[in-house]
Amino acid sequence: MYACAVWGYTGVVPPPERRPIAGGRDEARLWRVDTLGGLEVLRARYVEFTFPPHTHEEFMIAVTEGGAALPTYRGGAHRVGPSDVLVLNPGEVHGGGPARGYIWQYRAFYPGAGLMRRAGREIADAARDVPQFTAEVVRDPHVAALLRRAHVALEEPRSALERGARLLQALACLIARHASDRPPARRIAPEHRAVERARQYLEALPAENVTLETLAREAGLSAFHLCRVFRQRFGLSPHAYQTIARVRLAKALLTRGLAISQAAAEAGFYDQPHLTRHFKRILGVTPGRFLTR
Repeated sequence: MYACAVWGYTGVVPPPERRPIAGGRDEARLWRVDTLGGLEVLRARYVEFTFPPHTHEEFMIAVTEGGAALPTYRGGAHRVGPSDVLVLNPGEVHGGGPARGYIWQYRAFYPGAGLMRRAGREIADAARDVPQFTAEVVRDPHVAALLRRAHVALEEPRSALERGARLLQALACLIARHASDRPPARRIAPEHRAVERARQYLEALPAENVTLETLAREAGLSAFHLCRVFRQRFGLSPHAYQTIARVRLAKALLTRGLAISQAAAEAGFYDQPHLTRHFKRILGVTPGRFLTR
């Protein structure tokens, strides 16, 4: 089985919640991520709402965060709980909602066939067709954790590089471990020159909101392969390396007398708190303390 820990994720998923959760009202947010080709994502908390039978043109990949649900698909009702992943192929009829006495909290992705084909090809040496999934419920805490982290990155103000890397890693790992036609693993070669080109690009343009696809083209590698060999060479993911380069730039700008808010903007951070969080994490002090040294 594929480990899929290509970016060093070692998080621990909490044990499933087995008790009903206190009530409330239905809440949901559906949005599109323009930088990822219009990918639709959903975060929902359903107390009473139940979906009628329906289909999607895209895949549906849903990871349950809390509570329990009893959706119907593939000829029956299937109970899902925390850390369970529901994967439906395009066109599969499904419906349902929370299990009786429970609230269903989950995060869902709706990737098109093109994106899933690309994710499958990233982890294999040969071209692949669109992956298919037949398991009624995917019970894999590692995959669930990757999907959740990717979804959170799509909801919060993260860099395009981090968003793309986390999404591609999660989808590729899901395919590698649970697609009905699992692709053989690609051999990892050092790719020193290609990785160095990517590193130099991040160093030269730290404030640029570069996408994973752009960085991969610069290196001359596939996106997934770049992330694997970049970590192998430097011990960091590309987006972690980018953050360090941005902190160094912000430090230099502060030394030149720029205000913290201006340094944050020019170094590629979303706002001053965003800079402060990473500055403290990497250098051990806040920008304000650095200026008063």
